[in-house]
Amino acid sequence: MSYLALYRKYRSQTFEELVGQSHITRTLQTALEKGRISHAYLFVGPRGTGKTSTARILARALNCEKGPTPNPCNECGLCVSIINGSSTDLLEMDAASESGIDQVREHIVGAAQYTPMEGRFRIFIIDEVHDLSPKAFDALLKTIEEPPAHVVFILATTELAKVPLTVRSRCQKYEFHRGSVRDLLGLLEQVCRNEGLEADRAALVTIARMADGAFRDALTLLEQAAITSDGKITHEGVTQQLGLVEEERVDMMLEGAVAGDASALINAADAAVRMGKEPREVLESMLFRLSELTYAVYGVDALEGVDPERKAANHALAARIGKENMIRFRDLLADAHNDIRDVSLPRLWLEVTLLRLIEDPPGRAAAARQEPAQRTAQAPPQPPRPQPQAPDPKAKPSAAKETAPAPVSEKAAGGPEPAALQQKWAAAVASLKQRYKAAGAMLDNTSVVGTADKVAVVQFDNPFQYDRLNKSDKIQESVRLAFLDVMNDPAWRVRYVLKEKREDDQTPAAVQLPAEGEELAHLVEEVFEVKPE
Repeated sequence: MSYLALYRKYRSQTFEELVGQSHITRTLQTALEKGRISHAYLFVGPRGTGKTSTARILARALNCEKGPTPNPCNECGLCVSIINGSSTDLLEMDAASESGIDQVREHIVGAAQYTPMEGRFRIFIIDEVHDLSPKAFDALLKTIEEPPAHVVFILATTELAKVPLTVRSRCQKYEFHRGSVRDLLGLLEQVCRNEGLEADRAALVTIARMADGAFRDALTLLEQAAITSDGKITHEGVTQQLGLVEEERVDMMLEGAVAGDASALINAADAAVRMGKEPREVLESMLFRLSELTYAVYGVDALEGVDPERKAANHALAARIGKENMIRFRDLLADAHNDIRDVSLPRLWLEVTLLRLIEDPPGRAAAARQEPAQRTAQAPPQPPRPQPQAPDPKAKPSAAKETAPAPVSEKAAGGPEPAALQQKWAAAVASLKQRYKAAGAMLDNTSVVGTADKVAVVQFDNPFQYDRLNKSDKIQESVRLAFLDVMNDPAWRVRYVLKEKREDDQTPAAVQLPAEGEELAHLVEEVFEVKPE
């Protein structure tokens, strides 16, 4: 027999073997014991949490020669045929590959009319049911609503929102939970004992955390670690296998950020990238380590199995970083991790993010959530506006009114001339329009009116566009990235100011025309963060 993967070898065969889903197994067993069998079940939950395994156990419980029973024997002919996949009364369908109406009519609607050949029920398991097309759901709906007495449907999905309400309302819904670190660690230790694998407890804890509550993912990671290990599964080997940066290097980066040592921070990140780590992996490693340190600083005992020495080291490092920096670092790195996928120069974006750990003051993360008027950067100091005075009857009438002088651009130290900076700003706006038309249109009629310490002060003539930009952190970040790509210098920043309307300005207020066509589609995508059909 060919090699069997661990997640298949240790697939749960009884309700008692299901880990972390006691709320579901208890309900199903009680219903089977009392004979309250539904015609349709809907299993909802993240990947790798046991939905398909539970569906097969339920199928055996319904058709077992001793049943329906809450404890299928797994020894009778019907149970064995379901286990080895030869049962004619159990039909499994993967909606991810068979999503059309023709497949539903052929494999489900038509087959549901026939009575079981061996067992009591003809059972249909539809995995990833959310992938069915709308027409396929329509074809399935009537059969689920009024099925024959011998038919039971078990639907499984990871995306409940994509399942029509008409289908959901006709099923008993069971929500599967992610496994806790304790549950996953217990499963990994049991498998190691059964397979004769030697592993550090810290390595198993790391695998349990990286599995993110998925039992199948935990067993897959363990199998990979066992293949690559040299006799013993170690924490260092697991870290390397998962693509994470070495813990010592991550700690060095975090301490450099706290100490304000930009050289140590950038050099450590650059060394990790030179060794083959992607910038996104560097951010993931830092977030992973900060999560562990957050547990330590707040005294959360979520990492069962960590040795006392490691816990003491985590507490010491967490104390040096501090709670306020810990939360600020996680906030900045999480945003960067989300945005780096859309960045054309991820290495540059990583450097900018690391510098923000040092340069951004601790209160900025909280201030960013304030009202736009409170978080908007102030305009550079302007010359005082002349105050109106009473007319002098003896004075001759002047030819024209005095106007407040316009902001004067100054050359930044070591930076480009104002005219060259305006050209670079125009190039950044044009580049942004190619990718995000609606966002680029918000920068129409803007100009660079001043520079200081590598900060470009951009003036808006249109108050509506100015307010829209200040209300969208996502658009501001896209503008900043476009500007950095043009400047090729991560130290540059952008501040926005609104042109003050003078008393003698008779220019009519700008009117924002309704968005139409492609611009409207881009605007819907940015505001609601959804892609229109």
